[in-house]
Amino acid sequence: MEIIRLKAPRPWPRPRRVTGWDFPISGVLRARDVRQRRLGALEKLLGSRQSRREFAAPLTLQQLGDLLWHAYRVRRRLRRNGVWESRPCPSGGGCYPISVVALRMASLPKVALVYYAGHHAFGVRELPTRGVLRRAVADVGRCLKAGKGTILWFVADLGWSGGRYENPESLAWRDSGALLATIGLVAEGMGLNCCGIGVHDLAGLRGFLRLEDWMLGVGGCVVSGRDRSRPG
Repeated sequence: MEIIRLKAPRPWPRPRRVTGWDFPISGVLRARDVRQRRLGALEKLLGSRQSRREFAAPLTLQQLGDLLWHAYRVRRRLRRNGVWESRPCPSGGGCYPISVVALRMASLPKVALVYYAGHHAFGVRELPTRGVLRRAVADVGRCLKAGKGTILWFVADLGWSGGRYENPESLAWRDSGALLATIGLVAEGMGLNCCGIGVHDLAGLRGFLRLEDWMLGVGGCVVSGRDRSRPG
């Protein structure tokens, strides 16, 4: 087993000016108003949450929007000494460098969606061929069979968090874990199935989205509706 030791992040004396990387999209899809605003008591969610690997019921666009609004929306943003944000899950320095890319929506099977947390909207990028999606699903399938589930891939912009920290790499992984945990709890409260994926990067999508070298795939999860005919 090879152990890679990441350097400890250290805040810059003064935050550096950075420009966030923009995904190549062809349009914007406004998410619908949040329908499911109540998730139940935290104690109940902590008692019932588990990794649920049965992905038999496709996720709807309404469910996807509600899920990401609860887990990752921007509650507050300040532009002073860089950009600082407040969202439901924690992030090192309030940077929130992770973007969520959604694949395999039943209602939009030929596109990738990028969630814009500050606007509760999705950037739309058409998939050029079925092969791009097939390769991404195959990469995920090496550790988790996605069935009819939607794949949420986390992509960290190290350049963004690098504006506040030297050696930001380890923060991206901590942010990924915090986001995964929050999505898992929200999914449980919404009655959805959710399980994290072990694969970090999706090579086919990197080329398709033209990601720069400082954009790091940091895992993600598969989410679906829950088949009510099954126990649990």
